[in-house]
Amino acid sequence: MFKRLILLTFSLIVLNFYSSNSIANECDGSPWNKTILDNKDKHYEFSFLEERNDSGIFFDFKWDKDLKKIIVRRDKDKYPIVRFSLFNKLDIKQGSVIKSVEGNDLSTLSDDKLNAIFLQNLNFGTLKLELKNGNKITVEAKPYKLNDFKLVNFQLNSIQNIDSKKGIIEISFDSFFENNRPDLLNTLIKNNFDYDENNKEALCEAVSEWIALPIKAIEYNEFKYDEDVRKGLKNKTKLKDSVIDFSFNEGKFRVVRSESGVGFFRQEFDFKKFPFDKQKLIINITSGIRSTSDTSLNKTAKDTMAVTFITPENGAFLGLDNFKEKNYLKEWKVLSVDIKSKEIINENYYDKDLKKNITHNENTINLEINIEREYKHYIYKIIIPVFLILCVAWFVLWIPTKHFETRLTTSMVALLSLIAYNFVFADDIPKLQYLTSLDKYILLSYVFCCIPTFMSIWCSRFIKISQAKVTRVNRKIRTFGGLIYLVLSMQIFYS
Repeated sequence: MFKRLILLTFSLIVLNFYSSNSIANECDGSPWNKTILDNKDKHYEFSFLEERNDSGIFFDFKWDKDLKKIIVRRDKDKYPIVRFSLFNKLDIKQGSVIKSVEGNDLSTLSDDKLNAIFLQNLNFGTLKLELKNGNKITVEAKPYKLNDFKLVNFQLNSIQNIDSKKGIIEISFDSFFENNRPDLLNTLIKNNFDYDENNKEALCEAVSEWIALPIKAIEYNEFKYDEDVRKGLKNKTKLKDSVIDFSFNEGKFRVVRSESGVGFFRQEFDFKKFPFDKQKLIINITSGIRSTSDTSLNKTAKDTMAVTFITPENGAFLGLDNFKEKNYLKEWKVLSVDIKSKEIINENYYDKDLKKNITHNENTINLEINIEREYKHYIYKIIIPVFLILCVAWFVLWIPTKHFETRLTTSMVALLSLIAYNFVFADDIPKLQYLTSLDKYILLSYVFCCIPTFMSIWCSRFIKISQAKVTRVNRKIRTFGGLIYLVLSMQIFYS
């Protein structure tokens, strides 16, 4: 028994020594990693970029194409629009418009002056706000923590496929995220580490396991993740190029994460105006971290009020703009591109760690691509041929009423041809619970294609009784029926 105990103790010592050497060997040649790893006891907790003490109100962003820079999003009267409110979510929601602060008309203030009013270290402990809806609110400044991940670049290389039937888009992209880490920089400085400007170093696995990396929580809301065509944090096999790196430039030490390859994203399409429809493609990026003023709900940093954002930088907007100019889609035309913030609010979210239902708030961004279908294909190959087939059926009404057999044969052939055309576009859209514009047009054409058939049958029954009456009814139908058809068709496509 004593010998077994000695053997077990010796095995544990050897295993511990081997593990330590493995970690050291893994980070050899990576001085930043090794320095941080040697001080790993200082980085167990979740790290935030800033500690702030202000009203917790953040304004939304917008890309100014003329100035080529990001500005505060404002309404038509130039009042700023709120992106997120930490402390007063009942009165100030995302999209709320603030008219004045402490009597200052915000429509006349520049973005810099506007942000300065709401920044930390306020001269007064409260802010008196007036919203555009007339509500007057007092907001108290409180301490909280902030993490603002930067979407440095998003290069949309191409949209390979828009499968409107399955509701999936397939895109090829390259993207980069940054998270400033002043705490890691302080560790390097305290250890007299000699760092160079614009240096970069891949993150080794040992450091990744020991220190908190909030940037890992960022996720693309993808339908599926295919490792053969996708490169990112979710890859299970080890990649040749690193996904997360350390970077130092302009006096800041950053954690940089890259995500690239081919991604698949679910979409909600609206086909009511098909084939003259416009669609909004959305690529959603989630922060993965709850933003809350309730300290009991913050799992990442206990007893802390915290806000986490993903904010695009100039490169992300420019990358989308470049795609608009180099769109290779043949079936679709790109109308506009944009990046918008979106706050996800789930009032009935079950937290498995807290074992209860809570209100979950998470800040995300949507990359929006507004597209319009190229409809000429449907005009030339469906709408015009259907109209011509209907004309063949309708001109039956010009055949003398006494030749009802000829009329009936011609109208039936036209009706069958029309039915066959219904299968031409059947695979372009899914089976829907509502009628598209093209469905309505086809259905209307069915009805008016049946009228000559019904008239031929009616003529065969009543022509012996009163040929004059039959001729008179036939004349009125062919005149007013055609006009009614044209008016209803215009109503369908131009309503």
